[in-house]
Amino acid sequence: MFCVILALVALAYILWDVNYFLRIAFTILTGRLFQKRCGINDTTTIYGFCTTQDVDIFLKHMNNARYVRELDFARFHFYDRTGIYDNIKAANGHALQGASSIRYRRTIPIFSFYKVETKLVYWEDKTLFIEQKFITTNDGFVRAIVLSRQNLLDVDAARLFKDIPGADSKPECPEEIRHWLQSIEISSARLRKKD
Repeated sequence: MFCVILALVALAYILWDVNYFLRIAFTILTGRLFQKRCGINDTTTIYGFCTTQDVDIFLKHMNNARYVRELDFARFHFYDRTGIYDNIKAANGHALQGASSIRYRRTIPIFSFYKVETKLVYWEDKTLFIEQKFITTNDGFVRAIVLSRQNLLDVDAARLFKDIPGADSKPECPEEIRHWLQSIEISSARLRKKD
């Protein structure tokens, strides 16, 4: 019986990224158990530790792919703590990553604790714009800052924010997002010409 269980666990690790799903479950569960719900204008925080599984080929600091992976966990945590996830599910909708822009300022060294702060900075009818920061806990330095554009499918912002505190006052579009959207549109126009 033990061999069968071991074989099933090994097969699960071969076929799926089991640690990814375990980390999502852990992040959501700890948020629900130990953190209160928050409003749409609040910043949520998750914590991480750069291990040997996170480093690049030089074994000194976090590799670029791990930053993106951590963003998923922080975004899911934000959606759950604000109630956005419940409203997406109720509408049978989806929020999909449409674009992201990462600015790396300094590396996160191996064996360092860090936090990822997540905040919704702007929204349109079918799009959310989220800012996330990687901050090392020992010095408070922002190691990387990320803007992401989340495209809403089968749900709009009005329904998404139903009964969530703070959604009644939409912020002004930040200048950097306006410029970023112009850059995305220029890139899209260039690709349309090639197609």
